[in-house]
Amino acid sequence: FVKKKRCIRRHVANSLLSKMNSRQDVRNDVIPNTDLKRCFNLGDLTFLAISGMIGSGLYVLAGTVTREVAGPSIVVSYVIAAMASILSAFCYAEFSARIPVAGSAYQFTYISVGEFWAFVVGWNVALEHTIYVAAIARTCSGYLDSLFGNKIEMYMRIHAPMAGGFFASYPDFLAVGIILVFGIVLLCGVKLSSKVNIVIAIINILVILFIITTGMYLADIKNWTQVKGGFFPYGWAGTIQGATTLVYSYVGYEVVASATEEAINAARDIPLSLLISVIVVVISYVGGSAALTLMVPWYDVSVTAPFPAAYQNRGWAWAQYIVSIGALAAMLTCLLSIMYVVPRYLLAMSRDGLLFQNLQKISERTKVPYISTLVVIIFSGVVSIVFSLNSLVEFIAVGQLLACTFVAFCVIKLRYSPNQISRKSSQNKSFPGHATINAANECSTSAEDAPIINSSFGTVKKSILHSSFGFLFEWTTAYAPGRIPFYILLSAMACSTTASAVALFVNQQESWWYISIVITLSVIAFLLIATLRCFVQDDTIRTFKVPCVPFVPFCSIVINIILMLKLKSLTWIRMAVWMAIGLIIYAAYGYRNSKAGKRGHEM
Repeated sequence: FVKKKRCIRRHVANSLLSKMNSRQDVRNDVIPNTDLKRCFNLGDLTFLAISGMIGSGLYVLAGTVTREVAGPSIVVSYVIAAMASILSAFCYAEFSARIPVAGSAYQFTYISVGEFWAFVVGWNVALEHTIYVAAIARTCSGYLDSLFGNKIEMYMRIHAPMAGGFFASYPDFLAVGIILVFGIVLLCGVKLSSKVNIVIAIINILVILFIITTGMYLADIKNWTQVKGGFFPYGWAGTIQGATTLVYSYVGYEVVASATEEAINAARDIPLSLLISVIVVVISYVGGSAALTLMVPWYDVSVTAPFPAAYQNRGWAWAQYIVSIGALAAMLTCLLSIMYVVPRYLLAMSRDGLLFQNLQKISERTKVPYISTLVVIIFSGVVSIVFSLNSLVEFIAVGQLLACTFVAFCVIKLRYSPNQISRKSSQNKSFPGHATINAANECSTSAEDAPIINSSFGTVKKSILHSSFGFLFEWTTAYAPGRIPFYILLSAMACSTTASAVALFVNQQESWWYISIVITLSVIAFLLIATLRCFVQDDTIRTFKVPCVPFVPFCSIVINIILMLKLKSLTWIRMAVWMAIGLIIYAAYGYRNSKAGKRGHEM
């Protein structure tokens, strides 16, 4: 009886692990017959990315990060965040070009790592984007109200006061109205929303140029050198902390990656649109934040309306109206682009059976996932009423950093894993119903294109095995292709994470053992990653490729890990609560209804 119970427990555990680690079959799961409309060209995607970045990063976060976190060193925070984001954008571009489907980081993780981790990524990214929608809506409300002397805020504080602090001090019904209006625009179809977005995005860029030029005209270098605390009032720790929040300012690449299923030519346009948009936005952020902190001392920067308040402080009352209107337009387009992302995540997770099936319903007329869009409208509206802007800003970043880490990890893993290569190159340029990642990394749709597994990828190079040092690698031949590179990657991540944690949290900078641990672990991590160069890498990719693999994506992983370690403990607690809710849904529904899990069980 005891043996039988042990066998049952072992069977249940193995079944659970098997389903949690089940990965999508690229031929059958990843690329469905889409009901979404493929209408985005290069211009649409570029402006979609710009709108997803400029409105959020400059007008929502600049005031909070300058006043509460980094001071004038927000300029450096933007640069650090840009470095992390550019590396992540490379990784997103490779996957988006190869696998043009909705779901972005969630889908890439599902293919490479497995179902459970994909759910973790998708669930957290969906939450953060929804919260970001609420944060942008509250800031839009603040800007709009400031144009009329904050009369709405004063009225609501008197007649409908709330607890304040972590929660909002008054219900922001204007923010709810803004969310509702732009939710309706999205429900009318992506082509209409794209046209609206392009027009207002051009206004955004013109307003940024106005801020930079006039801000530099009003600049006073003493606001960097002679103010209280100087350029780094919160120290380098504050600068890094600011970067962790500002990483989300570059989330436009997540928006573009989510639009791949609706792109006309994803393989060409996704990487190009990301490159153009990131360059434009980095210049805008650095110039705009420099202008802001040079116009007024960092401690006088307004949290809710930083630029209008700065111009008013310098006596340019007329300029505050131009900036307020421009900022409002920028944030509205940002709101539109971020609201576009979440329904695509919910759609992808619903298609895979991890979330409720109703979420994948698409309107026959507008080709929009309308149920998912309505869920986002309702949830973000409730959040914008209940929580304060500061608490919403503190919540974001962890999910996006986690997603970027997984995407970079997946780039390395797939480069050193056996690949499915089609016998024929794809000639069908229509959207496929069944696909495999083939030698050209286009989607093979022919029924005769049975895949051949190229088992050389992820094995030690023959030139090394046949060299005088070959005996050092002979033991690797006993393992399946790709297994040893996977273990090496995990070990390098463990070393770099430990080194980063010791460097950030152990206050023994002058101790020999402290320096020895950090240097030793860092060197081991570098050597492990360098060892991957001894293995055969997938060289069949003909679409965009991340350069210098594995070094570039691993640098992205390390930077993201450091930024995550600098997040506040309260942020992790909130994430834990949200994850607990998600795991309940996964256990009660997703685990039982997972399509990949069912297919694996049948096999």
